[in-house]
Amino acid sequence: MTTVGILGTIYNPELRERYHCSLSLYKDVITEFKPDLICGEVHPQSWMRYLKDKHDRGYWGEPASEYWELVFPLCEEHNIPFVPIDWFELDVWNAFDPFNGYSDVERKELEQRDDHWFAEQM
Repeated sequence: MTTVGILGTIYNPELRERYHCSLSLYKDVITEFKPDLICGEVHPQSWMRYLKDKHDRGYWGEPASEYWELVFPLCEEHNIPFVPIDWFELDVWNAFDPFNGYSDVERKELEQRDDHWFAEQM
């Protein structure tokens, strides 16, 4: 029987602090679970760059900081294989704007609504 664990993370260090989701908490959870491998929201090209130079923090604004500060070092420390599973298309990533096409007034309202729902989720 296979057991799969899913651990959602908060990408923003300030929000991690506010909602008591520190990297040390994530580390404890991962260590206790003892995974055979870790899959992460990292583009395969970024992963390949990391493997070539562990100080090269990638490009395109990813992967998120917790990979550099926790996941990658933890995988190395415990010899856990890492598998990148984020297959976004760069043209879509670079041009992403969910409020494109709205007026300034509509955009501001939608951004406020988005911020509100994000706060509710937290």
